[in-house]
Amino acid sequence: MFNIKPINLCAIMVDISAIPAPGTSLMRLVCHMRGCGIFRHLMIYLKSMVNWEEIVELLEQGEGQSLEFEKAIPPEDDIAREFVAFSNCDGGKFILGIDDKNKHFIGIEPGQDFVSWLSDIGESKCKPHVKPSVELFERSGKKIAVINIHEGDEKPYKTDDICYVRDGDVSRPAKEREEQEITSPWAGKGLNKRQKRALDYISEHGSISNKEYREMFGISHKTAHLELTMLSDKKILLCQGAGRSTRYILPPNAED
Repeated sequence: MFNIKPINLCAIMVDISAIPAPGTSLMRLVCHMRGCGIFRHLMIYLKSMVNWEEIVELLEQGEGQSLEFEKAIPPEDDIAREFVAFSNCDGGKFILGIDDKNKHFIGIEPGQDFVSWLSDIGESKCKPHVKPSVELFERSGKKIAVINIHEGDEKPYKTDDICYVRDGDVSRPAKEREEQEITSPWAGKGLNKRQKRALDYISEHGSISNKEYREMFGISHKTAHLELTMLSDKKILLCQGAGRSTRYILPPNAED
């Protein structure tokens, strides 16, 4: 038997004053979590968690576009390179302590500050910041780390001013054309993930309503209204119609 000790590196920041009072129904609590974005972050984290059987399956699968193994803890620069490469593509897992070539479980010695050290790398060496989550697994006295990197919303991500991407099982510098293709037109505007994804939706479908926005993200009418109004106030979206017929569109040449 073995012990599994998952540790979440991505802390969910909560305004304590906004937490519902004791006795609040479960349904109201879930609705509150959805409105605050807590529910979505929790679901992302839970979906990223793995168990030992899945690690064995990943080892059999081998390195690829969304998976990288290292026998030992790499230097900071190497970790930062993998962080930005996964963030610039579809995300992935970075597993430390396994020799994937010989299928050996070697283990690492992470130290007490390992989690904060990884967090610091994501903040100090990656621009924009990369926020990984990490799970530590222990078996027969040996530990491995599974670092989850989600696809970023502020592409391109860089370290030492170099944009890296995944190319099969390799992280390499992006070509100029590739960097241009992944660059988000909405980066640097102070928007959250919902707003950016809504803008991508509008780019494809032409417009969005409050109802469509809140159904896409499972949020309240008020939250949808505030976030759409913010986009309108920033002149990123134009508001057409009134009341329930209100729709939001991109202004001419919005992505130029």
